[in-house]
Order: sequence, then C-alpha cells, then structure tokens
Amino acid sequence: MQVSASSAASFAQRAPAPAQSAPPPVDLTRLAVAQDAAKATAAAGAALGQVTGELTGVLVNISA
Repeated sequence: MQVSASSAASFAQRAPAPAQSAPPPVDLTRLAVAQDAAKATAAAGAALGQVTGELTGVLVNISA
C-alpha cells in the first residue's frame, strides 16, 4: 500500500507545544526589605502604644 506524501503529513507527529514560560524570578532582597519594613512598622506601633499607655497610666504588655 502506498501513501502519498500529502496524506502522510497528516500522520506525522506534531512538535510538542512550547511549555508555559516560567514566572519571573522573585527578588529575594526586595522581599526581605519589605518584611523588615513591616516588622519595623509593627514594632514602632507597639512601642508607641506602650509609651502612650505609660503616659496615660495604662499598662500595656508588648512582649506577649
């Protein structure tokens, strides 16, 4: 049995679809800076609450 080239092309294996591109790499330095800034903001807020509480006579435990 003979098969013409045009009909054989339909049976040829197709190239696999290109894989999804990987997400861009994460800048760990920027992530660390953002986390440090968030921790510093929380610590500053706790310290401000402590000072405000001491000035108004309310005890606030920020070590918990």
